[in-house]
Amino acid sequence: MAMLTRLTSGGTTTVTPSSPKGLQRFQNYIAAFLWPGSQSQRHQRKSTQLDAIDCFTNDLVSRKTQKWEELRDNLMKPNTTIEAENNYAADNNSNINVGKSGSMTATAASFNKSVGLMSKGMMSDLQALRSPQLGLDIRSLSQPQLDNLLLATLEIKNKLDFLYLIRQCIRWQQLPSNEVFIACLKYLSTLSRLQQLDALAETCRDLKHPFAKMYADLAPFKAIALWHNGNADVALMTLHRGYGISLGTDEGRRMIRAAFRTIAEETLAQKSEAVLVSLMEVARAIHREHKDIFVVACVWKQCFASDWFCDQKSANELFEHYKELQELVERRASPLCSSFLSRNNVDAVHRLIEVFLQHKQRAACAHCLSLLFNYQYLRKDLRACAEIVKSCSELEMPLSELQNEQFLSLFLDQSDPFEATSVDSSTKTYKSPKSFQYKF
Repeated sequence: MAMLTRLTSGGTTTVTPSSPKGLQRFQNYIAAFLWPGSQSQRHQRKSTQLDAIDCFTNDLVSRKTQKWEELRDNLMKPNTTIEAENNYAADNNSNINVGKSGSMTATAASFNKSVGLMSKGMMSDLQALRSPQLGLDIRSLSQPQLDNLLLATLEIKNKLDFLYLIRQCIRWQQLPSNEVFIACLKYLSTLSRLQQLDALAETCRDLKHPFAKMYADLAPFKAIALWHNGNADVALMTLHRGYGISLGTDEGRRMIRAAFRTIAEETLAQKSEAVLVSLMEVARAIHREHKDIFVVACVWKQCFASDWFCDQKSANELFEHYKELQELVERRASPLCSSFLSRNNVDAVHRLIEVFLQHKQRAACAHCLSLLFNYQYLRKDLRACAEIVKSCSELEMPLSELQNEQFLSLFLDQSDPFEATSVDSSTKTYKSPKSFQYKF
């Protein structure tokens, strides 16, 4: 067995590598003694790896520096940019050179210092890009360019850049085109940016912009912003004050009515009794002051379609009180019924038919029965169709001939395979429906 002798303070000690680990160490000692070049090669590989890391970090710092130099050169003032870039590049180059010439400890310290300087430079550049003094100045842009910038930020929902551009528009009193301006106002209302909306309203007044009067100092957008902030009463008050001014133009009337409709829908969805009471008071006040039944009708529709009995009761009270509401609902019977059916609210259609029968609005009732039959026929509900046919017969409101044929076809289950007509394709057949001939 191989033996290894070493000197100790007490004399000579003989070590016998009986264990596998000891044998492995013994073999390593012999290999190092016989082939000393292997150790130098190992150190050489480590040195090569460290040199590669050093080159990589230096290249990374150089590329980052070059990137920010180009960005600053494009967006910042020329004189300030050139001076800052030269100083910044000189500092980085000196740090990199020191790192290359020193030991590994000096290289690590130099690299950390360079990274620290680079991060500070990046932060200062970011602040400069947002700074009105050094950043983008919209006064140098044409209106199409400003429109494109705003639309780009709206498309990707870049709130930071969008708000920066809006502040520039307010500061220099330069507004985009009307369509883009509307999109910006809607986005600001969803962000609940009331301060920016107030500033834009003041800008419109100063520039005598048509939106100042058309939208009553941007009342619809302010109201939605207030509503999203939870200020329901102030939002309704804002709409109430601006309603009369907005009625002067079709676009203004459409926008302020859309705001009322949004608040009414969300009020019923949130089951807010207090806000519903305030909304009904504002609706009554608008009808009293401007003889406009729209807001009352909007509140009535949401209450009527509700599943809650208290909301349905409020709808009945409004319907009984306002003759204009009865006439409007009668005229809009078909689209109103279709709206309920599109949401599969069959119960609301049944109640609507009852309301029309109570007020002797037979034409509106017949339209609803016809639409309800089509709805049930598409679902192949024979029982529901039979009840509708029976009701139409009792009320003397007959369905169309086509609907009668559809009911008979559903009742008899017309699907005779022997009357199928073949097509050129071997995989498809089309059936021809039977024709009916009445004997009475």
